[in-house]
Parts: sequence; C-alpha cells; structure tokens
Amino acid sequence: MRRRFQQVGLSLVSLALFLGLAEAVARCSLTDAYYVWPPNFEEDFDPDPTIIHGITGTSRLTINSMGIRGDPFAEEQRYRLLAVGGSTTICTYLDDTETWPYLVQERLNASLGSGTTWVGNVGRPGHASSQHLLQVTELLRQHPEIDGVLLLVGINDFLVTLNFLERPWRLASSRYDLLKSAFSIFPGWDEGAPWYRRTALGRPRWRVPEWIENRPAQDRQGRSVARWRAYRREASALRADLPDLSGPLISYTRQLDAIIDAAEAEDARVIFMTQPTLWRPGLSQAELDLLWTGGPREKSGDEYYSVEALAVGMKLYNDALRRVCRDRETECIDVAARLPKEPAVFWDDAHFTEEGARRVAEIVAGTLLEREPLAGLRRLDGEEPRRGADRIHRRAAAPE
Repeated sequence: MRRRFQQVGLSLVSLALFLGLAEAVARCSLTDAYYVWPPNFEEDFDPDPTIIHGITGTSRLTINSMGIRGDPFAEEQRYRLLAVGGSTTICTYLDDTETWPYLVQERLNASLGSGTTWVGNVGRPGHASSQHLLQVTELLRQHPEIDGVLLLVGINDFLVTLNFLERPWRLASSRYDLLKSAFSIFPGWDEGAPWYRRTALGRPRWRVPEWIENRPAQDRQGRSVARWRAYRREASALRADLPDLSGPLISYTRQLDAIIDAAEAEDARVIFMTQPTLWRPGLSQAELDLLWTGGPREKSGDEYYSVEALAVGMKLYNDALRRVCRDRETECIDVAARLPKEPAVFWDDAHFTEEGARRVAEIVAGTLLEREPLAGLRRLDGEEPRRGADRIHRRAAAPE
C-alpha cells in the first residue's frame, strides 16, 4: 500500500513538474501583441449585384502580419496614419485597393511622392467607441511608428444604443469582454476568471479561437443583407420617436474624450470623421428598399425605427462629435456634411459603393493636404516633394 501511495505521489509530482514546464514554455511562446484582425488573414467576397449595387467583381480582404488591412511598414514612409472604425471603415465588400483608407494613401502619395505615406485599416464590423478606445490605446503603444489615427465613428454607438435600451443583456459587461470584441488576439489575463483561464495553457482555448467567431458580419455574396432588408420591409411598425438618448450621448462624448487622451499620451495626431449615411426624409421607395438597420434583424414582424428617426439620431451623434472636437481643439473632417445622400454613394444605409469610397478619400486626402504637417510637403510647380530619411514630427498644429 505504501509503495502504491509513493507511486501515485511520484506521478502527481511528475505531472506538476510537466505542467509547470509547459506553462513556462507557453508563456514564452505566446504573443504579447494586439491584433484587431488575425495576422495574414485573407478572404474573398463576390457581392451579388442584385443585392449590393455599385461594387463590381470579386473583392479580396487581405490582412498583413500586424493584423492590419494595408501595406507593411517600409523605410521610405515618412508619415503613417491608422484608420479606426467599424464596417464603414473596413469596407468588407470592397477590394483592398478600393477602400477609402487605401485611396487616401494613394492620393497622399500622388501629391507627396510614392511611398511617402502609409494608411492602415483596422475597422471591424460592429465596433463602436468602446472598442476604438482600446484599439487606439494599445496599438499606438505597440506601434510607435504610427503618427496619427483617423476615426470614422458614431453609427455603431447609435445603433448599439438603440438595441441596448431594449436588450441590455447584449452589452459587453467587463473589460475582458471588450478586449475579446476589440481584438482577435491579445495578451493579458481575465482577472475575474477562474484560475485555469488565467494560465498560459488555458489562454489559447479561451482566446485565440475568438477570431474564428468574429469573422466579417457580411457573408460573401450579401444574402444576409437581402434577408435583413426583408425583415425591415415586413416590420410590424416603424417608430417615429427615438428613446431618450441624453445619457448615451454623455457616455459617447466621454469615450471620445478618452480616445483623445489616449492618443495624446502617445503624442499622436487625432483626426475624427463624422459618419455619413443615406438616411434623410423623402427617400424614394427604391431607396427605402436598400435599408436594413434600425431594428433587431432577427425575424419578420419586429418593430424598426423610421428613416426620419434614424436621421435625427445620427445627427445627434455627429453633433456630439463636432462639439467634442471644438471643445478639445481636435481635428474633425465633416464628411457627413460634404457627402451626398444618394445611392451612388451608399449601397445600403451607410456602407460605401466604389464611387462612395472614392468620394470619401477625396474629401479626407484633400483636407489632410491642406493642413500641416503634410501641407509643407506638397508638390509645388511640378517639383519633387521634399524627401529624406527624417520622418515628419508626429504632432500636427491644432486646427483653427
């Protein structure tokens, strides 16, 4: 009996030593980096033109080794911007070379010289200001080479608020839940979790597969969009009045303030963009048939908000952003005020067609080239722009 107890004890000690060694190896091998998208992820989309107009051919979504949609870093780049936002930033159905962040890069390089600027893209469908704050905080620390962030924000905060007021259990309840929604892969520990979820051996099972579940919200052809449009057309009622948004708008402005603080802590430039949409009173029936948001998207017969109510709500969120930018002397590009509300620009409520992405890029790139520090690098009278090994200082002058 004593020999058997000794054998069991030796087995337990050996198992403990093995697990301890495995834990040590796992801690050394796991990444300490944050990835919004899984590194080197690729997916093709073939949008059905009868569902999604204004986009032609097969589109490829390609993520680089940093978890960013865009080119890798290169020595000749003198100015780097990171686009942060939701689905209207990542532009899932558009090819890599047709998204507005990539086109901003192309237009800047056409004026400043090939390879001078870099614009990366970490938009993800459904992301709102709570995810944006984590991404700005961690990615600027992780990539000090990035000089500033472009943030197209507001619509998901608005739509999530409408859903949360009726379905509060759907909102992330902890920082760990927010990290899981903001990043596909991330370091750190779930401080409130059982001990086995706070080990390196337990982390891959609980964390790494998140990217598999958090794939693009749109399917490859757009059939889910057709189904959601049918749900909206078959709504039991269209609500004309919004709920009280005063509290959510206060929370939203606090999140924007926190994003500014996080970027300034890393000496990075912050450039907000107001969110344009198709929503406006007087849409034709053909235009109304393009819409699918403003409701639960679960089944026929649910209630939705009217397009007039959605337009009012989006204006409230854009106005809140404008006020924060004015009060904090932070840059704002008012894309919503400059982009026409027409189907040539949007294939649904707010997502851009190829033409829409080109127009957004023209507005953004044109504004950036008028402001320092890029204004000093523009081509003058056909001369080559200033080049050299020195990078542009990260901070830009505050807008007037």
